[in-house]
Amino acid sequence: MRTGTGTVLTACGSALLFAVGSGAARADAVGGPGGPGGSSGPGGPGPGAVVPASGTTVPVVEDGDMVMECDGVLHRFEVRGTALLRVGDRVAGPSPTVAVSTEAERLTGYDRDLGTVTVSAKGPAVGELAAPTATKAYPAAESLAQDVTVSMEHSPCRDGQPATYASKTTFPLLNTDLTAFPPRNAVYLLTDPVELVDVSKPSAPSFTLTSFPITVDQVR
Repeated sequence: MRTGTGTVLTACGSALLFAVGSGAARADAVGGPGGPGGSSGPGGPGPGAVVPASGTTVPVVEDGDMVMECDGVLHRFEVRGTALLRVGDRVAGPSPTVAVSTEAERLTGYDRDLGTVTVSAKGPAVGELAAPTATKAYPAAESLAQDVTVSMEHSPCRDGQPATYASKTTFPLLNTDLTAFPPRNAVYLLTDPVELVDVSKPSAPSFTLTSFPITVDQVR
């Protein structure tokens, strides 16, 4: 769902589900004895448990494998590039949660049939990072929010002509066993197929993104 406050993902047990909301308070850390700021104590989160302050931007490198289907034919190819994440405010919920938005993203790859493929963020998309409890920051669950266009040199859905496709809705890539934030070689997975609609001709056959495992690592 999308509203003026943005699309976010909220924690429900160990799974993350789409919901609409906005940050209610500043959150400088997920979990940790001592509240926001997350100072460690006996049995509390260790080094690296503190999430950067609200407003902090985190550049990351991404390496993924996209699997897309059109007219029953699967196309599998690797994409690589960079993205920019931004830590947001605390999100109301049953466990300590902060918003994390994908502010920018650009990945490129090549497929023998599709030619050069470029994946770009349409605009900021808001996900969430949720700690298991108020006194334990990790392993955390993070939804890496995606709202993208996919451009290709040769679209089999358009008789080999160049085409650009866009995700119909914001969708998450999930990691439910995150050991640090910013992420360190963390793998995020697509949970449900995503329809990609032809931007210039919405009535034309669409692509379906069926798999998109991606490894995300902080730029160091």
